[in-house]
This record gives sequence, C-alpha cells and structure tokens, in this order.
Amino acid sequence: MKKRIAYLVMAGMLTFTGCAGIGTSENAGEPAETAEVAEPEADEPETADAETGSEDEASADEIAEDNAADDDFMPSSFVEETSKKDKFKSYDEIISYLTKGQGYTKIKIKGYNGEVLAITDSVDAEKHGVEVAFYGEVNGIVKNIGNAFSCEKEYPIATGNDMVYVCYTDFYESLFLNPDGDGLMIKDHITKDGDTYLGFLRETNSLDEADTKDFTGGEKEFKEYWKNYEAATPISFTVVE
Repeated sequence: MKKRIAYLVMAGMLTFTGCAGIGTSENAGEPAETAEVAEPEADEPETADAETGSEDEASADEIAEDNAADDDFMPSSFVEETSKKDKFKSYDEIISYLTKGQGYTKIKIKGYNGEVLAITDSVDAEKHGVEVAFYGEVNGIVKNIGNAFSCEKEYPIATGNDMVYVCYTDFYESLFLNPDGDGLMIKDHITKDGDTYLGFLRETNSLDEADTKDFTGGEKEFKEYWKNYEAATPISFTVVE
C-alpha cells in the first residue's frame, strides 16, 4: 500500500462541526502534527500509449471505484455528506451538489499551484461565511484539503496576500498549504489564555522545528498581527439560487 503524509495541525478545541482554526480532510480532531494515512494503490496502466479519452474515462472509473471501496468513509464537509463521496473529478462536480443558500468561490492560497475551491454551507447577507471547506486537485483527484472555522459571525473567514485568516475575539490564525501542497497548515497561531498570550509563528511552511518560534509577546504584539486580518478581505461567495 502506498502511503502519504497528511499534515494534521490542529488548533484549540477544534472538532469537525466546531470552531477555532482549521480542520483537515482526514482524522479531524486528532491533536497530531502529522499522521500516515494509507491509500489504495492505483492500478497500473496496461498500455503506455492510451488515447486521451480512454485515460479520462479510466480516471473517472478509478475515482468511482475508490469512493465505492472506501469502507471507512467519513465526510469532511457538508458536500461529502450530500454526495456520499470524498473524491471528485472536478470543481464543477462539487458545485453541482450544492443547494440553495450554499456558496462557492475560487481563491489563491500560498503553497498551492492554481486556484482552490472554497465552499460554505451558510452564507450571510454580505455573502461571507464562518465555516469554509477547501478543495484542491491532488494527484489528479479533487479532494478536501482542509476546513476553516470561526466562532463569531462578526469575523468571517478572510484572505489576503494568498493567506487564509481565521480570527475572532482573542484569537488569531493564518493558514497556507503544507510542503506537499495537499493540506492546510497553520502559519501563525496566537490565542489569549487568561492574561497571557500563547502561540507559535512560522516564516515558511517547513515542518522543521527550527523554523517554528513561540509567540512571546503580549497584547500589543497580538494587535499587530490582528492588523493582518483587518487588512484582509472576507471571502465573498457566489450563492446558489
């Protein structure tokens, strides 16, 4: 069996339906930095010069078989609950499962080559959302690469400088993609615990501990990071009618 690394950088008291930072497409809720996730081996092609159309059909068949064979299916988002699958052929397929009042858009996130599809189950009057699921293409298959949750509707998920910001009262978090480009990863995380501010900061998406520093500032330094969220733009969704 082939194995890939899923970067599970969990924050606060995050649960799949809760809030506080990010969730990942697999093992949401586990307080782990990394975990090995087994994946089925892809079938070897029988010929090296197959026609493009045949390759596309084979890819679609493989996705269907992969979904059907997944006995441990656990939905990572509302669209997976609806479709009963966690692997898709395209962004358009995911959008086709959305229903009235739900929203979608495409954004840039640092570390991903191209645009990521962002979807939300609930859109407010300004077309913003506080619970967002992100999808990207990984090895030819479109799948969930992470979720972001805010605890307060006054502070929707935002983007700026190709970063995703999840912020609310006494909580600041910025997100980008992990080194493999297949999962959300926390860049900076700061939260208030009593009278103390705790957290960590990263300059790059390296998993090297030497590149991660503890946040040692106080309220003044926290507010300086919060300015990044204030300068960012809440994600604006196209609402399904």
